[in-house]
Amino acid sequence: MLKKALKFIIYLCIILIIIGLSLFTISTESPYQNISYYDTIIQQIAQSQLDVSLSFSDSLQIGWSRQNITPKDLTPLAGYGIARGKTKTIHDSIYVSVVLFSNHQKQIALISYDLLIVPPLIVSQLRDSIAQLGLSKDNLFFTATHTHHSIGGWSKGFAGYLMAGGYDEKLTQTIVRQTLQGLREAQKQLQYATIGFDKVRAEEFVDSRLHEHQDRLDAWVRYLKIRKSDGKNACLFSYSAHATCTDGLLEIISRDYTGVAVDFLETKEVQFAIFSAGMVASHTPRDFGLKNDDWTRQIGQGIAEKILEKYSTTTLENVNQLSIHHIPVAFGESNLRLSQQIKLRDWAFRALYPDTDISISVLQIGNIIWLGMPCDFSGEFMVELEKLAEKKGKKLIITSFNGGYMGYITPEQYDSLQHYETREMNWLGKKGNYFKEIIELIIGKL
Repeated sequence: MLKKALKFIIYLCIILIIIGLSLFTISTESPYQNISYYDTIIQQIAQSQLDVSLSFSDSLQIGWSRQNITPKDLTPLAGYGIARGKTKTIHDSIYVSVVLFSNHQKQIALISYDLLIVPPLIVSQLRDSIAQLGLSKDNLFFTATHTHHSIGGWSKGFAGYLMAGGYDEKLTQTIVRQTLQGLREAQKQLQYATIGFDKVRAEEFVDSRLHEHQDRLDAWVRYLKIRKSDGKNACLFSYSAHATCTDGLLEIISRDYTGVAVDFLETKEVQFAIFSAGMVASHTPRDFGLKNDDWTRQIGQGIAEKILEKYSTTTLENVNQLSIHHIPVAFGESNLRLSQQIKLRDWAFRALYPDTDISISVLQIGNIIWLGMPCDFSGEFMVELEKLAEKKGKKLIITSFNGGYMGYITPEQYDSLQHYETREMNWLGKKGNYFKEIIELIIGKL
C-alpha cells in the first residue's frame, strides 16, 4: 500500500513538473532595438503618409450624442482584476458618448464608453456594422472612462471571465446597438463649430501607485472646447487618475468620479461633456480619507471646477484639418510574469487571451494630436512627449483604452518592482521606451 502511494506521488510530481515546464519558462528579454520587428516598424512609420484632409469650408462640422447602456437585468461587473458577482443595483447610469467630426470628405467619430476598457469584441462587431451609416470602420477613435464599477459581459474565454465576468451576448449587442444609435443622432446634429484646446493643473487629485515622487506624474487636465453655430458648448476632457474611488466590494454600477465631473460640467456652461481616461498606469486618485460618494464628489467636482476656471476664456478657432490613422504595433513574445524570473509561455498567454492585435490610434484635429493607446499607458512619459509636440506646434492628448488591450505600459525603471502593474499586468515586458519612441516618430511625421 505504501509503495503504491509513493509511486502515485512520484507520478503526480512528474506530471506536475511536465505541466509546469510546458506552461512556464524563464523570463529573458533582449533590448527591443535588437529584435527583428523593431527595424520593420520604424521603417513603416518613416515611410507612412500621415496626411490630413481639408474641409471645403473654413471649419469642421461637429455633432454629438449620448446613449444609455445601463442594463435592466442582472449583469456581471468588470473591475479590480477579478470576476465579480452580478448586480442590478444602479448608483448612476452608464452611457456611450459620441462626438462626430466632418469635413465633408470624411466623418470621424470619437466614441467614449463608461466601461473599464473598450472591449475588442465590441470594436470588431461595430466595424462589421458601421457601413450602414455610411461611415468607414477605420474612422472610429475609441476611449473609455475606465470606471471600475461598470458592466462586464463583453469578453469571451477564460480571460474574458476574469476581466469581465464572462460573456453576455444580449448585453454586448445592446452596447453595439446603442453605439450605432449614438452615431446616427450625432450625424443629425452636425453643425459648423469652432474648437479650442487648453489644460489646467490638478496635482491635488492624483498620486502614484509605485513611488512617492509626485513630480514624475502627469497632473494635467487636458480638454477640447467645442462651440457649435447654435451656441451650444461641449467639453472633451482627460485626466490620468484611475476611476477607483468607489469601494470594490460594492456591487453597484457607477461612473465613479468621472461621472461626477461630467454631470457637474453639464450643470454649468457646458451642454455636453465627455471624459476619457488619460495615462492612468501607476496613477491613482489621491486618498483624502473619504469613501465612495464623498470621495468621488471631491475629485470629480474638483476637476470640473478646475476646467471651469479657464473654460470661458479658452480661445476658439475655425479648424479645417482632420485625419485619423491606426499604426499597428508589433511586440514579439508576451511577458506575463509570476515572479521576477518566471513567466507564462507565449503560446499559453495567447491561448488565454487571443485579442493581441494592437495599434496606436492617431486623431488629428487642426494642431491637436490625440493619441489612443492599447493599454494602461503611464503619464510619466508625457513630459518629454509633450515638449516634442510643442516644438512641432502641436497640442498633445494621450488616452488609454483605444479598443485593443495589452496590459500596463510603465517606465522600464520600475520593471523589478513587486507590483501587479509591473508583474502580472505587464504583459509586454520592457516596452515603455519602445512605445515612447514610436510616439516620438508619429509626432515627427505629423
